[in-house]
Amino acid sequence: MKILQVCSATDMGGGEVHVADLVRALSERGHAVYLAVRPNSPLRAPLNGVITSWHEMPLRNSLDLQSVSAIVDIIRHHGIDIVHAHVGRDYLVAAMACRKAPRARLVLTRHHYLPLKRNPLYRWLLEDVGAIIAVSDGVRDSIIERLGLPPERVTAIPNWIDPARFQLGDRDQARSAFQIRSNLAVACIGQITPAKGQEEFLRAASRVLQTRSDVLFLVVGEENSEGSHFTAELRRLVMALGLGDKVRFTGFVRDMPTLLAAVDVVVVPSWDEGFSLVTIEAMAARKPVVASNIPAIARIIRDGHTGALFPPRDAKALSDKLNWLLSDAPLRERLGASGQRDVYSRFGRDHVIDQIEALYLDVLKEREPALDSGR
Repeated sequence: MKILQVCSATDMGGGEVHVADLVRALSERGHAVYLAVRPNSPLRAPLNGVITSWHEMPLRNSLDLQSVSAIVDIIRHHGIDIVHAHVGRDYLVAAMACRKAPRARLVLTRHHYLPLKRNPLYRWLLEDVGAIIAVSDGVRDSIIERLGLPPERVTAIPNWIDPARFQLGDRDQARSAFQIRSNLAVACIGQITPAKGQEEFLRAASRVLQTRSDVLFLVVGEENSEGSHFTAELRRLVMALGLGDKVRFTGFVRDMPTLLAAVDVVVVPSWDEGFSLVTIEAMAARKPVVASNIPAIARIIRDGHTGALFPPRDAKALSDKLNWLLSDAPLRERLGASGQRDVYSRFGRDHVIDQIEALYLDVLKEREPALDSGR
């Protein structure tokens, strides 16, 4: 197949990691993969040497007609079979292009938990979408309700992990790389924004440190908003709580496997998620995860068996779970091992890519009748 991936992302987050690995996997399977991106795309670095056909275009917004024209030219020049868009503002651009060049079938992935806009333009332009991939059942239900699509056109396919990427590294070397000298380290990983729950993480850390002093708490990630006001707010909270050198802000970490090898517990205190990639990555690295009991994560973790859950926004409940885990090394090992086995069986890379590849083929089966009818 000839597949054009469209992604206007300007920063690397969970969705962008997914796109990069999807491109890599499809290329490994012999498909011709093309990429439509903004200038200075963050996908350049992880896909260096993998993709030779890069196409830069503005991808400014949902009605960017210049980018529509550019995608139409790519479809016609290269004989593209599938156009797959991943970012909300790219959906209508890709849809308009596929209407102008109907040999290509449109596939969308909805990575985000926020619902799509409920307006006639979205419904009209996306009414003949080949398929929409939702990263969780909750996201699938929202798409069907918002767009009024037949349920069979929206498929829940989760993100995945690559077991080879998360082989357990040497703990001492990893701790040295991140200059961790405390007995135990706990990491909260994700984009810095209120909905990711970093404030609750810090308040829980304060409670834990009232009874023990051998724990370092890491806030891993960076803020995308101009001025980084929430990050500054979190730093002020650290000072107000008297956490001092017991909390460290690492900024964005590209080498996630080494970070996970260095820490003892991973916390995911999100208020909501479409799908939590960091949860399955931590579990794949055999780390016990303490996470919010929100639908997307509750479908990944079985409380007390493959990880630990707590009510979202409840710093006291989070601190109780952390104290429980930090005081019991065999428990941490047991939850880490059972979590690793579970995610390997449910979210293995090859298993999930098989589903996406099969979806592409199903969508292409509808192409010839559509062309014959003059769509």
